[in-house]
Amino acid sequence: MTNARRAYTKSEELSLTTQVGGYCPLCDAPLFYTKRNHDYKNYQLAHIYPLNPTPEEIEELKEVARLHSEVNHPDNQIPLCARCHSQFDKPRTREEYEQLAAIKISILRQQMQRSLRGDYQLEASIDEVISLLGEVDFSDENTNNLQFDAKSLDQKFDASLPGPTRRKIKHHVADYYSHIKRGFRDLEMQTPMASEVIYTQVRSFYKKQKSLGLSQPEIFLNIVLWLRSNTASHSFDAPEIIASFFVQNCEVFD
Repeated sequence: MTNARRAYTKSEELSLTTQVGGYCPLCDAPLFYTKRNHDYKNYQLAHIYPLNPTPEEIEELKEVARLHSEVNHPDNQIPLCARCHSQFDKPRTREEYEQLAAIKISILRQQMQRSLRGDYQLEASIDEVISLLGEVDFSDENTNNLQFDAKSLDQKFDASLPGPTRRKIKHHVADYYSHIKRGFRDLEMQTPMASEVIYTQVRSFYKKQKSLGLSQPEIFLNIVLWLRSNTASHSFDAPEIIASFFVQNCEVFD
Protein backbone atom coordinates (compact mmCIF):
# COMPACT_ATOMS: atom_id res chain seq x y z
CA MET A 1 0.00 0.00 0.00
CA THR A 2 1.41 3.35 -1.06
CA ASN A 3 1.03 6.64 0.78
CA ALA A 4 -0.84 9.43 -0.99
CA ARG A 5 0.77 12.86 -1.15
CA ARG A 6 -1.56 15.23 0.66
CA ALA A 7 -2.21 18.81 -0.36
CA TYR A 8 -0.87 21.49 1.96
CA THR A 9 -2.81 24.62 2.77
CA LYS A 10 -1.49 28.06 1.86
CA SER A 11 -0.81 28.78 5.52
CA GLU A 12 1.16 25.54 5.88
CA GLU A 13 3.25 26.35 2.81
CA LEU A 14 3.79 29.89 4.08
CA SER A 15 4.92 28.50 7.42
CA LEU A 16 7.34 26.06 5.76
CA THR A 17 8.89 28.68 3.48
CA THR A 18 9.14 31.13 6.39
CA GLN A 19 11.00 28.50 8.41
CA VAL A 20 13.86 28.57 5.89
CA GLY A 21 13.72 32.33 5.42
CA GLY A 22 12.47 32.14 1.83
CA TYR A 23 15.66 30.48 0.55
CA CYS A 24 16.59 26.92 -0.34
CA PRO A 25 18.33 25.55 2.76
CA LEU A 26 20.79 23.56 0.62
CA CYS A 27 21.95 26.07 -2.01
CA ASP A 28 20.51 29.41 -0.79
CA ALA A 29 18.54 29.97 -3.99
CA PRO A 30 15.41 32.16 -3.52
CA LEU A 31 12.19 30.20 -3.25
CA PHE A 32 10.20 32.90 -5.05
CA TYR A 33 10.77 35.10 -8.08
CA THR A 34 8.96 38.19 -9.31
CA LYS A 35 7.84 38.73 -12.89
CA ARG A 36 5.59 41.54 -14.11
CA ASN A 37 4.79 42.51 -10.53
CA HIS A 38 3.66 39.00 -9.62
CA ASP A 39 5.40 36.59 -7.27
CA TYR A 40 5.80 32.98 -8.33
CA LYS A 41 6.90 29.82 -6.55
CA ASN A 42 10.39 28.58 -7.24
CA TYR A 43 10.32 25.63 -4.87
CA GLN A 44 8.92 22.17 -4.26
CA LEU A 45 7.97 20.67 -0.93
CA ALA A 46 10.28 17.75 -0.26
CA HIS A 47 9.64 14.79 2.00
CA ILE A 48 12.74 14.43 4.17
CA TYR A 49 11.94 10.77 4.78
CA PRO A 50 10.50 9.54 1.47
CA LEU A 51 6.77 9.33 0.98
CA ASN A 52 6.99 5.87 -0.57
CA PRO A 53 10.53 4.60 -0.12
CA THR A 54 11.92 2.05 -2.54
CA PRO A 55 13.36 -1.19 -1.15
CA GLU A 56 16.81 0.35 -1.64
CA GLU A 57 15.83 3.46 0.32
CA ILE A 58 14.31 1.38 3.11
CA GLU A 59 17.62 -0.43 3.46
CA GLU A 60 19.65 2.80 3.17
CA LEU A 61 17.59 4.59 5.84
CA LYS A 62 16.76 1.67 8.12
CA GLU A 63 18.70 3.06 11.10
CA VAL A 64 17.97 6.78 10.77
CA ALA A 65 15.82 8.72 13.22
CA ARG A 66 12.62 9.91 11.62
CA LEU A 67 11.29 13.39 12.30
CA HIS A 68 7.68 12.26 12.49
CA SER A 69 5.84 8.96 12.26
CA GLU A 70 3.52 10.48 9.61
CA VAL A 71 5.51 11.12 6.44
CA ASN A 72 3.09 13.83 5.27
CA HIS A 73 3.41 15.78 8.54
CA PRO A 74 4.93 19.29 8.10
CA ASP A 75 7.79 18.24 10.40
CA ASN A 76 8.86 15.86 7.61
CA GLN A 77 8.56 18.55 4.94
CA ILE A 78 11.02 21.19 3.79
CA PRO A 79 10.91 23.46 0.74
CA LEU A 80 13.78 23.02 -1.73
CA CYS A 81 14.49 24.53 -5.11
CA ALA A 82 13.71 22.14 -7.97
CA ARG A 83 17.39 21.35 -8.65
CA CYS A 84 18.18 20.47 -5.03
CA HIS A 85 14.96 18.48 -4.69
CA SER A 86 15.84 16.39 -7.72
CA GLN A 87 19.38 15.78 -6.49
CA PHE A 88 18.13 14.92 -3.01
CA ASP A 89 15.66 12.37 -4.36
CA LYS A 90 17.86 10.69 -6.98
CA PRO A 91 19.35 8.77 -5.38
CA ARG A 92 18.46 9.44 -1.74
CA THR A 93 21.43 8.70 0.48
CA ARG A 94 21.65 8.39 4.25
CA GLU A 95 24.23 11.20 4.38
CA GLU A 96 21.96 13.63 2.53
CA TYR A 97 18.95 12.55 4.59
CA GLU A 98 20.81 13.22 7.84
CA GLN A 99 22.02 16.59 6.54
CA LEU A 100 18.49 17.74 5.69
CA ALA A 101 17.04 16.22 8.86
CA ALA A 102 19.61 18.16 10.92
CA ILE A 103 18.59 21.40 9.19
CA LYS A 104 14.92 20.72 9.94
CA ILE A 105 15.66 19.80 13.57
CA SER A 106 17.55 23.07 13.99
CA ILE A 107 14.59 24.98 12.52
CA LEU A 108 12.11 23.25 14.83
CA ARG A 109 14.32 23.94 17.86
CA GLN A 110 14.52 27.62 16.93
CA GLN A 111 10.75 27.75 16.67
CA MET A 112 10.39 26.14 20.08
CA GLN A 113 12.85 28.62 21.59
CA ARG A 114 10.90 31.56 20.17
CA SER A 115 7.79 30.14 21.81
CA LEU A 116 9.61 29.64 25.12
CA ARG A 117 10.91 33.20 25.07
CA GLY A 118 7.30 34.34 24.95
CA ASP A 119 6.17 31.92 27.66
CA TYR A 120 8.92 32.81 30.16
CA GLN A 121 8.64 36.47 31.11
CA LEU A 122 11.32 38.58 32.79
CA GLU A 123 10.79 41.56 35.07
CA ALA A 124 11.28 44.82 33.17
CA SER A 125 13.22 46.20 36.14
CA ILE A 126 16.27 44.23 34.99
CA ASP A 127 16.82 47.11 32.54
CA GLU A 128 17.80 49.26 35.53
CA VAL A 129 20.64 46.82 36.25
CA ILE A 130 21.68 46.64 32.61
CA SER A 131 21.89 50.46 32.47
CA LEU A 132 24.77 50.30 34.98
CA LEU A 133 26.96 48.39 32.53
CA GLY A 134 27.71 51.55 30.60
CA GLU A 135 28.90 53.27 33.76
CA VAL A 136 31.70 50.81 34.60
CA ASP A 137 35.04 52.61 34.95
CA PHE A 138 37.79 50.24 33.83
CA SER A 139 40.44 52.60 35.18
CA ASP A 140 39.34 51.53 38.66
CA GLU A 141 42.00 49.19 40.02
CA ASN A 142 39.30 47.13 41.75
CA THR A 143 37.45 46.38 38.52
CA ASN A 144 39.14 42.98 38.13
CA ASN A 145 39.02 41.96 41.79
CA LEU A 146 37.03 38.83 40.91
CA GLN A 147 39.69 37.17 38.80
CA PHE A 148 40.41 34.59 41.49
CA ASP A 149 36.76 33.88 42.27
CA ALA A 150 36.03 33.46 38.57
CA LYS A 151 38.29 30.40 38.53
CA SER A 152 35.50 28.50 40.31
CA LEU A 153 33.55 28.77 37.06
CA ASP A 154 35.63 25.91 35.68
CA GLN A 155 33.80 23.58 38.04
CA LYS A 156 30.49 24.54 36.38
CA PHE A 157 31.66 24.16 32.79
CA ASP A 158 31.47 20.80 31.04
CA ALA A 159 33.40 19.51 28.05
CA SER A 160 30.81 20.79 25.56
CA LEU A 161 31.52 24.46 26.31
CA PRO A 162 34.20 25.76 23.90
CA GLY A 163 37.30 27.48 25.25
CA PRO A 164 36.47 30.91 23.75
CA THR A 165 33.03 30.88 25.44
CA ARG A 166 34.57 29.91 28.78
CA ARG A 167 37.07 32.73 28.48
CA LYS A 168 34.38 35.23 27.54
CA ILE A 169 32.20 34.29 30.51
CA LYS A 170 35.18 34.58 32.88
CA HIS A 171 36.08 38.01 31.55
CA HIS A 172 32.50 39.23 31.86
CA VAL A 173 32.36 37.99 35.45
CA ALA A 174 35.71 39.55 36.35
CA ASP A 175 34.79 42.91 34.81
CA TYR A 176 31.15 43.30 35.74
CA TYR A 177 30.04 40.94 38.52
CA SER A 178 30.43 43.37 41.44
CA HIS A 179 28.72 46.17 39.49
CA ILE A 180 25.75 43.99 38.57
CA LYS A 181 25.51 42.69 42.14
CA ARG A 182 25.40 46.29 43.37
CA GLY A 183 22.71 47.05 40.79
CA PHE A 184 20.55 44.24 42.12
CA ARG A 185 21.07 45.48 45.69
CA ASP A 186 19.96 48.96 44.66
CA LEU A 187 16.96 47.48 42.86
CA GLU A 188 16.06 45.55 46.01
CA MET A 189 16.10 48.77 48.06
CA GLN A 190 13.72 50.41 45.61
CA THR A 191 11.46 47.38 45.11
CA PRO A 192 11.76 44.68 47.78
CA MET A 193 12.01 41.13 46.36
CA ALA A 194 12.43 42.43 42.78
CA SER A 195 15.91 40.91 42.43
CA GLU A 196 14.77 37.61 43.93
CA VAL A 197 11.93 37.46 41.42
CA ILE A 198 14.40 37.98 38.56
CA TYR A 199 16.76 35.33 39.96
CA THR A 200 13.85 32.88 40.15
CA GLN A 201 12.73 33.67 36.59
CA VAL A 202 16.24 33.12 35.22
CA ARG A 203 16.57 29.90 37.19
CA SER A 204 13.23 28.67 35.87
CA PHE A 205 14.21 29.38 32.24
CA TYR A 206 17.55 27.64 32.75
CA LYS A 207 15.85 24.58 34.25
CA LYS A 208 13.54 24.40 31.23
CA GLN A 209 16.53 24.52 28.88
CA LYS A 210 18.30 21.83 30.86
CA SER A 211 15.21 19.61 30.80
CA LEU A 212 15.36 19.68 26.99
CA GLY A 213 18.73 17.93 27.13
CA LEU A 214 20.59 20.80 25.47
CA SER A 215 24.34 21.30 25.67
CA GLN A 216 25.88 24.14 27.68
CA PRO A 217 26.69 26.20 24.53
CA GLU A 218 23.06 25.88 23.39
CA ILE A 219 21.73 26.75 26.84
CA PHE A 220 23.98 29.80 27.21
CA LEU A 221 23.02 31.10 23.75
CA ASN A 222 19.30 30.55 24.43
CA ILE A 223 19.54 32.43 27.72
CA VAL A 224 21.32 35.30 25.96
CA LEU A 225 18.59 35.42 23.29
CA TRP A 226 15.87 35.25 25.97
CA LEU A 227 17.46 38.11 27.93
CA ARG A 228 17.79 40.12 24.74
CA SER A 229 14.13 39.61 23.82
CA ASN A 230 12.96 40.61 27.30
CA THR A 231 15.10 43.72 27.78
CA ALA A 232 15.57 47.03 26.05
CA SER A 233 19.08 46.05 24.93
CA HIS A 234 19.57 45.59 21.18
CA SER A 235 23.14 44.33 21.41
CA PHE A 236 24.56 40.95 22.36
CA ASP A 237 27.03 42.43 24.82
CA ALA A 238 24.66 43.34 27.66
CA PRO A 239 22.64 40.06 27.57
CA GLU A 240 25.91 38.05 27.44
CA ILE A 241 27.29 39.96 30.42
CA ILE A 242 24.08 39.43 32.41
CA ALA A 243 23.97 35.73 31.45
CA SER A 244 27.59 35.38 32.62
CA PHE A 245 26.64 37.01 35.93
CA PHE A 246 23.96 34.38 36.46
CA VAL A 247 26.46 31.61 35.72
CA GLN A 248 28.69 32.91 38.51
CA ASN A 249 25.67 33.60 40.75
CA CYS A 250 24.54 29.95 40.38
CA GLU A 251 21.21 30.48 38.64
CA VAL A 252 22.79 28.95 35.51
CA PHE A 253 25.10 25.89 35.15
CA ASP A 254 24.60 24.53 38.67
